[in-house]
Amino acid sequence: MIFKEQQLEKVFKSPDPSIRVFLFYGTDQGLVHERAQVLLKAKVEDLNDPFRISYLTGGEIKKDPSRLMDEASAQSLVGGERVVYVKLGGEDISKAISQCLENLNVSIIIIEAGGLGPKSPVRKIIERNKNSATIPSYLDNEHDLEKLIDSTLQKHGKSIDSNGKNYLVNNLGSDRGVSRSELDKLITYMGTETKIGLNDVLLIIGDNGAFSIDKIIYPVANGNHLEAEVNLQRAFKEGQSSIAILRATIRHFHKLHLALSYVERGQVPRDAAKALKPPIMYLFTDQFVQQLTRWSRPKLDSALTLLTEAEVDCKSTGLPVDAICGRLLMRLSKAVSN
Repeated sequence: MIFKEQQLEKVFKSPDPSIRVFLFYGTDQGLVHERAQVLLKAKVEDLNDPFRISYLTGGEIKKDPSRLMDEASAQSLVGGERVVYVKLGGEDISKAISQCLENLNVSIIIIEAGGLGPKSPVRKIIERNKNSATIPSYLDNEHDLEKLIDSTLQKHGKSIDSNGKNYLVNNLGSDRGVSRSELDKLITYMGTETKIGLNDVLLIIGDNGAFSIDKIIYPVANGNHLEAEVNLQRAFKEGQSSIAILRATIRHFHKLHLALSYVERGQVPRDAAKALKPPIMYLFTDQFVQQLTRWSRPKLDSALTLLTEAEVDCKSTGLPVDAICGRLLMRLSKAVSN
């Protein structure tokens, strides 16, 4: 069984008692962990209670497959529901899970995993069983980020102007945990001040927070492959995700594609850039307008196809993701002048 985004609130508030195994997985490790913890806290009040929670790793289960069934069959000595929480790496523990699903009189099993592909034995067995559920978590898109920014700032009684919010949307999103951490730093910096502007965001996010992916994307789309390469390597050293960089580049090329369609309908490039939602941040408007004169629709179509293929390769081939990302971005930066 696969749960979608709109079903999650019900899953967390009143999960179906027939579901005994929950698999949280995906490329956004921060969001995976956050959601798994929400369900765990809904089941158990004290996360350090050894009578209510048993913590296992995929490696421990791989070494001793019966360990999962033993823990899942144990009864709580203090009453209340018992949970087995599994931190899964790349191990195949599908047989141990299958054994637990054959005996539904077991504890709730919550599995926190990484980016499992469609062929993963663990993912397949859980998706196909009516008494288990998968909850995928992928990198936030622009709409998700806007919701996260709005809800986080409103919770702390703060608001943000459009330029500041646009910058956040374009520079967060590599991981839900990273995004929350950056927003928390911004909120702490603002103190009792309730209104946040672009200068506040640049000071905290730009200098001390996540590396600005714009400093990679714009050189790539400008054809400045040397600057793009230098900034890309810096981003990798600072922990940026290759998939997050590819996603942000895809969003940028989609904006170029849309703006170029406006130009073809008669708008001047600058007006076409202003018509985009969310708008291009004014710091980059001139570069974006120049890019509209250098890229054609066929070139953008090809670039978007290559970017999408690279994202899939990062998730499924097992090849070094930084190398996949780097090679493609350098290829795109050199394609501008061809």
